[in-house]
Parts: sequence; C-alpha cells; structure tokens
Amino acid sequence: MNDILIDAIQTFTLGARTDLEREAHEQLEGLYGWLPDGSFASVGRYPALGLDEARETRARLEQYARDEAEAGFEATKARSKLIREAAFTWLNRFVAFKMLENRSVLKTLLATPERANAYLLWLADEHDPEALCMHDAGDAPVNAMGEGPRQIAYRRFLLWQCGELALEMSVLFDPATLASRLCPRPNALHALVDTLNAENLAEAWTTGNEETIGWVYQGFNTD
Repeated sequence: MNDILIDAIQTFTLGARTDLEREAHEQLEGLYGWLPDGSFASVGRYPALGLDEARETRARLEQYARDEAEAGFEATKARSKLIREAAFTWLNRFVAFKMLENRSVLKTLLATPERANAYLLWLADEHDPEALCMHDAGDAPVNAMGEGPRQIAYRRFLLWQCGELALEMSVLFDPATLASRLCPRPNALHALVDTLNAENLAEAWTTGNEETIGWVYQGFNTD
C-alpha cells in the first residue's frame, strides 16, 4: 500500500468521523432532546418522540446517562462519549461492508442505498414483509425522524445485516447497542456511501489491502 492511498484513507476517515459525529449530535439534540449541556428537554417538544421507536431510544438514552453518572461520568462527557462511539461504530461497519463486498463475502450493500442488490434480495426473500411494503410505498411521506418508508426499510436491512455478522463478530455488529440506534439518517448515509465509492479509495477495499482497517482505526483516533 503506497503513501498516496494511505493519505486518502486517512483523509476519508477524518472527514467521515466529523460527519458522523455531527449526525449523532444532531440526532441526540434534534430528535431525542438530549441537549449539549447534558440535560434532557421535555418530551413534548420533540415530534419524533411521538413514534414508539424514538420513545424507546429516548428512554435508553436516559438510562445510559444514569449508568454513566454512576460510573463517574458527568452528563456532557457521557453524551460526547456516545457520539464518538456511534461515529466509530457506523464508520467501521460501513468500511467492513465495503471490504466484504469486494471479497464476495457479501452481496453489494453500498452501490446505491435502497437499490443495492443485497437489499433488494433481502426484500424478495421476505425477511421482513413489512419492510417490503415500505419499500414499495416509496420515499414519502417523510416522518419526524427524517425518513420515508423506503429509508426505514433500508435501515431495517442494515440492522438485519449487522445481526447476521454479529453471530461471528458481535462487538462491532451487535444491532442491539445504543450506538446502533443512531444509524445515520438518509442524507448522512448517502454522503458516506458516495465517499466510500470514490475512485481514489477503490484500491483500499480490495483483497491484499487488509491493513486498510488498521489505517482507518489510526485515522479515527488522530486528534
């Protein structure tokens, strides 16, 4: 692996870290009401919390904050810790997806979200009949979490795929973690996939460049 490719990987990683941390921060504040000062705003101020899934996430966030407080982390630090964890988790998952695609371990997940072969086959196999109906419904209406029916279906697919991989690699892919609930929303997700598919990174995902994952780890932890 040459220096040009290593620089491209690390530039990508730092940019993705910034984007994913911003996405997690915006979700915590804008959807779930966990404010930057560490306090939780009134549930009634947030339309997304009218959805069962979002209410469950809010409850888990409040429990997480209590658990971290018992462990000695004040609320602002606990919040920042979760933001970093969510960004790290989703970046490494998508990098792993890309590398597994290139090795034909997985069918294509990330060519174009919501039209990727693996997603369409998952729908056809009726792993989640409700998701198939959502996909057929299209991109509207967009709910209070910023997702249309098709985007909800694709997110369900991603978490299903994580669950399948968690059977062998539970630490990174466990879909039950709190970080998994901060899956990038459609705009952030599409931007990440577009960057992963950039021509200057194509070689990074190929067989023989297994050290890519190490360079991503190093780049993510760079100040």
